[in-house]
Amino acid sequence: MSQHRRPLRPAQALRRQGGIALLVVLIMVLLVTLAGIAAVRTLVVEERMASNSLDRNLAMQSAENVLRYAEGIAQAQSVGTTFNAGFTSNNSNLPYGTYSGTACTANSMTDPSPCTSGLCSQATPSCTPRWELSGFDGWATPTSQQVSDASLASSTRPKYIIEFLGKNFACAPKDPDDRYSCAQYRITVTTQAGTDRAAVQLQSYYLALPK
Repeated sequence: MSQHRRPLRPAQALRRQGGIALLVVLIMVLLVTLAGIAAVRTLVVEERMASNSLDRNLAMQSAENVLRYAEGIAQAQSVGTTFNAGFTSNNSNLPYGTYSGTACTANSMTDPSPCTSGLCSQATPSCTPRWELSGFDGWATPTSQQVSDASLASSTRPKYIIEFLGKNFACAPKDPDDRYSCAQYRITVTTQAGTDRAAVQLQSYYLALPK
């Protein structure tokens, strides 16, 4: 015995079509929302990357300015009336800034060689480098009048140390005819970055020309 399905009434057909259309619309809204969220996240990441790049470039420029400033100080110390007058005197016939210690501070391996206003006497080889010590307080910070970064607050301006290495270094190591001796200084500059800010550290070895 054959059975015949009764055709849907117009109202029922419209309700079924309306339900399918609503489901399609909801799916499309969900997809558009997800695409929008992904786009916003991409923009945020790109903005942070651009901001970090700019921040690092500014920190690098500031550190380079302070490095050049510190090199000028090293040159001035080497040609002054009293050689290395700003460094600590060792009360002997050796130049100011000379230090011959062999022992470090117990446990912390801190260098006992003195530092005065960023000018540090010869480092003790067996000790932890000064710039690697979190508690080292011998840094000097230039004022806004001394470097071009006048817009930077003193709390964020790069700081520096100048370490005296000796005064009998060849001024032109690659020139066999060079008969002059230069004083050599190691200059370290580090930025004082805050939370989520770029940190930069630069270091140079500076040969100060004699008078």
